[in-house]
Amino acid sequence: MKLTLADIQHCLTGMAERGLEGTCFNAVRTDSRAVEKNDLFFCIEGWNFDGHEFAAQAESRGAACIVASRMPEGVTVPVVMVRDTVHALGRLASCWRDLCGAKLVAVTGTAGKTTVKELLAAVVSRKFSVAKNYRNLNNQIGLPISMLKAGEEQTVWIMELGISVKGDMEELASIASPDLAVITNAGPGHLEGLGNVAGVARAKTSLLKDLRQDGAAVVGMDYPELWQTACELNAAPVGFSTVDESAPFFASFLGAGDDGQGRFRLKTPEGDGELTAPFCGGHYAENLACVAAAAHRLGLTRDDVIQGVQESKADPQRFCCRPTGNTLVIDDTYNANPLSMARSIRTAADMTRGRPLVLVLGDMRELGAEAQARHQELGRLLREIAPRAVFFKGAHCADVTCGLEDGTRFVEIEEPGQFIAAWRELGLAEAVVLIKGSRSLKMEAFAAALCKELDDNADTQGGAR
Repeated sequence: MKLTLADIQHCLTGMAERGLEGTCFNAVRTDSRAVEKNDLFFCIEGWNFDGHEFAAQAESRGAACIVASRMPEGVTVPVVMVRDTVHALGRLASCWRDLCGAKLVAVTGTAGKTTVKELLAAVVSRKFSVAKNYRNLNNQIGLPISMLKAGEEQTVWIMELGISVKGDMEELASIASPDLAVITNAGPGHLEGLGNVAGVARAKTSLLKDLRQDGAAVVGMDYPELWQTACELNAAPVGFSTVDESAPFFASFLGAGDDGQGRFRLKTPEGDGELTAPFCGGHYAENLACVAAAAHRLGLTRDDVIQGVQESKADPQRFCCRPTGNTLVIDDTYNANPLSMARSIRTAADMTRGRPLVLVLGDMRELGAEAQARHQELGRLLREIAPRAVFFKGAHCADVTCGLEDGTRFVEIEEPGQFIAAWRELGLAEAVVLIKGSRSLKMEAFAAALCKELDDNADTQGGAR
């Protein structure tokens, strides 16, 4: 970021004092502990903290200017006063994007948006310099911070937008003002704040209202509420599908290899054929079709898409396959909602190839009034899949067991040690183990414990030989 104090004042207040053009900032910070020399510090008021109380600390660490909504105490560096610091942070990010002249791609959806963002970045970086937000820093603070970290030399910014309540998307869309809006899907996620699937679709597609002139939309066709609402807001959204082969961009999952790689079919206006990728599952087919549609709009070819996705690396907590001995551990612990949970379970079941399936699951949170019904629905899915055992952490154990057959082993767990003890009782020499739950449950601890157990057993057996 190369903004001067004059730039910042003009962007946030509409005016700038003379003589401030020589004061440049290295980065924007909202955490005083991360401040370095010549940074710009925004005083953000949160649920558990107020940045105004840390303004003096930020200055002591090198902040050259403070943005605040009330005058902070003990500060001697320049202070830019604004009505709302979060809103001002977004406005500054928009100003920086305009100064850079970057093309911005905004990616949203109930499931797969981070994966699509990462895959699209891998594809687009074959021909352009790309900026992206780190993992899912995608809210009203994470999005503008990510944009302000982008450099002038990065001509395409691929930014993920995440929402949880009504009004979120309107705020994020005004910051991003995308040249290309990508909506992966719309399903039962964040229902506590968005109401129902139709409400999710309306919230996601409101992004299209802030498309720039000549901007385009890429939208999943397999979700009726989403596609219909998108077509009402945009005259010609580009559709992709894993169901309708007549869609301009279509992909299907053809099967999984033992190493966690997958075979896919990808059809675009340039051709139709198979490819192998470092991920597998039907949900990745949707991601692949989405990426192909977005990349095509950005001027890249089908070959670019194939090479880009083949060179990509899996996120360590998003359906990351870890073969350990004869056991395949699938770490999908980053988050969970009913759509992503069902997809992951079905994909894991497809990968068993005769091996037993073990599921280590946690609550799906932020579902509001639908939480009980959605967990009962999960239980019915488990009855259909018929895993060897289910380990479950959370408050909805009883709801899940409502749908299960009596013959399925179901174990309620609270911490990794308890799970490992129960795992040993299974006595499995080989298995496919899926671990997934909502972010706040920290299911990654169970994945780490199981991998350690399997590694220790492998070392012991190796020493015995």
